[in-house]
Amino acid sequence: MLNILLKDIAQKENLSVQGSATLKILVDLMNINQKGVVVILEDLKPIGILTERDVVEILFKGISLDEEIYKYAKKNLVSTIGVRTVGYALNLTLENNIRRVIVVDDSNNFIGVVTQQDLLKYLEEDFYRLTIKVKHIVKNTGDLLYVSPGEPLNNVLKIMFANKISSVPVLEDGRPIGIISEKDILKLAGKNTLLDSSVSKYMNSPVDTARLDSLLVEVVEVMNYKNIRRVVIVDDEGSAIKIITIRDVIENLEGNYNKFLERKLQSAKEILNLLPEMLIEVTDTGREQLIIWVNDKVVSRFGREILDKPVTSFFPPDTWSNIYSSLIKLGKIEHIKLKKDDSIYELSGFFITTFGKMEKGRFQLIMRDITEDIKLSTVDPLTDIYNRRFINAFLMKEIERSKRLDRHFSVVISDIDNFKIINDSYGHLSGDIVLKALARLITDTVRNLDVVGRYGGDEFMLILPDTNNETANNIIDRIRVAVENLEMPVLRDINVRITASFGIAAFPEDGTSLEDLLVSADERLYKAKRLGKNKIAFK
Repeated sequence: MLNILLKDIAQKENLSVQGSATLKILVDLMNINQKGVVVILEDLKPIGILTERDVVEILFKGISLDEEIYKYAKKNLVSTIGVRTVGYALNLTLENNIRRVIVVDDSNNFIGVVTQQDLLKYLEEDFYRLTIKVKHIVKNTGDLLYVSPGEPLNNVLKIMFANKISSVPVLEDGRPIGIISEKDILKLAGKNTLLDSSVSKYMNSPVDTARLDSLLVEVVEVMNYKNIRRVVIVDDEGSAIKIITIRDVIENLEGNYNKFLERKLQSAKEILNLLPEMLIEVTDTGREQLIIWVNDKVVSRFGREILDKPVTSFFPPDTWSNIYSSLIKLGKIEHIKLKKDDSIYELSGFFITTFGKMEKGRFQLIMRDITEDIKLSTVDPLTDIYNRRFINAFLMKEIERSKRLDRHFSVVISDIDNFKIINDSYGHLSGDIVLKALARLITDTVRNLDVVGRYGGDEFMLILPDTNNETANNIIDRIRVAVENLEMPVLRDINVRITASFGIAAFPEDGTSLEDLLVSADERLYKAKRLGKNKIAFK
């Protein structure tokens, strides 16, 4: 039954409303649908969601139910398309700590909602193959929070809101005599019940209970038959110990499979939510690879919309194909660099084979934004062009490329004429303004394939691939004239003009090594200076 399609079980009636409706209408819908959720639509598309827990918070804060819904609708939706399976939805709810999934079609139009309680009904037969007892799972649940029968309903709201829980038992001498759930609070809100009323007047009684030695499958049968979401666990004396919910039950559905994933992945998830790295978890269903979980850093940068999408909608298909092959073959990848949008990332990750019914395995990918690291190692921070280290490395590669392909290229060294006078007359901040302006001018004037860097001080270097002396001279003369005509404001009401001199060395005529080319270009720069400055020397 794990392969049933969500579109075949999703429920739609009384589960959606337009954002302009009031909170009172939403509460009434929740009381009718008994699902604890209403999806907010704009025309046919889901744009928000409100749950019983949200309504509890609204009531706790004293917000009027005459307010319009859109002001309070949560925008972080977790949706999935209708052709996904029950098994996949189970994973999606567990991994993202949610109690329901919004089901949409290929055009993102609302089909319906599937809750964990719905999943439980379709998964019940799987429990007959398990021997898990209540005592095996209560150790993982939280402490029991409760009220006494004489307390006001407001105290129940306070406990629910503060602890993010969905129900509070009512105890007398330690024994459960009633229970108040979020669903009950909604009913009371719909009837405008005063929240200072006594709990005993509105609690549900008797309470459905189970003992520690009860089989989990028996608890499932009770939940499904009575359409409830939780059962109070009692000891042999009948005193309340814990509450177990549908989520607690579902987390144990796959037994060793879920525990295996928890051991392997959960601790990494918790840690990586605190660290600057981004974590993306991908499930391999056998037919496709889907993003099923991301940590907070991914959400803040890319949004929750990437959930339930093929991983190829996040990484280019060719890139993912290579990553996937390496992960399957080697079980891991390390320090792969890739570009996405305007940033550069380093990607590492590993693959875990799983043996559940829903997937072949999991990929856990760790992404680190190294854009700034690369920029710091390759770019001059003042002028935002390449630094000396990078341009020397590029020159070495260009020499090897040109040797291999029998190509020509040119190296140009330039500096500003009389730059010291600007620094002495107007200060070093004015000198920085001139350097930045010149760097922008040069990069705007050269060709796309040319490389520009700051070589040090007021010296700049250009590498001009596939050029001979004549072509290089034409390119540089355009720059020289543009520099001569450049006027720059350096102080209030003070503009300066500059000129620059250039020395050009050609490969292979002037040398076939980095040292020979740099010496030749430097000698010609000083020749241009001796010729009167604002000159180009290439012979």
